[in-house]
Amino acid sequence: MDRLQAMEIFRAVVDAGSFAGGARKLGLSNAMVSKQVSRLEEQLGVRLLARTTRQLQLTAEGERYLQGAGRLLDELSELEAGLGEQRGEIRGRLRLSAPLDFGVRELIPALQAFEQAHPSVALDVVLEDRRVDLLAEDFDLVVRIGALADSSLIARPLMSMPVHLYASPDYLSRHGSPEHPRDLLQHRCLHYSLQRNGPCWNMTVDGKVERVRYRPVLTCNNGRALAEAASRGMGLVQKPAFLGEPEVERGRLVRVLEAFDPPPLGVYLLYAERALMPARLRALIDTLMDHFTHLPDSTASDASVPEPAP
Repeated sequence: MDRLQAMEIFRAVVDAGSFAGGARKLGLSNAMVSKQVSRLEEQLGVRLLARTTRQLQLTAEGERYLQGAGRLLDELSELEAGLGEQRGEIRGRLRLSAPLDFGVRELIPALQAFEQAHPSVALDVVLEDRRVDLLAEDFDLVVRIGALADSSLIARPLMSMPVHLYASPDYLSRHGSPEHPRDLLQHRCLHYSLQRNGPCWNMTVDGKVERVRYRPVLTCNNGRALAEAASRGMGLVQKPAFLGEPEVERGRLVRVLEAFDPPPLGVYLLYAERALMPARLRALIDTLMDHFTHLPDSTASDASVPEPAP
């Protein structure tokens, strides 16, 4: 039995949650996949998977073996990719993280250009709004929006993101339009629960950026959901323009307190400093920088600086 092939099959079955799913992923027959996992268990002398009629579940031994086998397979892939890059090929695997809404609307179109130029590079994209640990979680590249924490990572300014306050025409007809940020305490406001400073919005008042507090009537951890809630007249929301402006064009939202808009948010690429950066990572960074530099109103910079303190 080819032990490496068996490891690949075992990992594919676990990732897919079934023998049939693993078989489809690898282009093998169900019988071949089942036989290989059984033979692997026989050679190891342990049960890796607990099989029921409805699902597969990793045993404690299976969990431990999966972690070790996964590291071995990833290291082998990295080694082969490195040898290929020495021959001038761009290949291998890259893992990147980005905020959910930005990733869906802005990052995926940029990755399409990279995929077309470098089809031998496999991209593992994780979209979620929590701040991942690039080094501990084995990411090659992270997209981060807003103030950056102090760290040893390299930060590349990617673009500048305008932020506005929005409300629906229906909401404004029922509740009136605020004329000053202090009026927000009398309005129904929608709160993004993952923002770091609690229920307050940055607003520019008398030439200075101030944190203006509000009382949220709805709290949610998803920006698209809050934009939808605002479009349905549930309250005021502060969101990046890429989320709000499409609804403005549809007539579902209008900007509010435009004279008090905060400064745009910075969007950055973060990565670890390396003595020798893989060619595939350099190619991805260059592709993203080029894509966002040529977007309308982009203020991307080519400077590479240590990630600054907030």
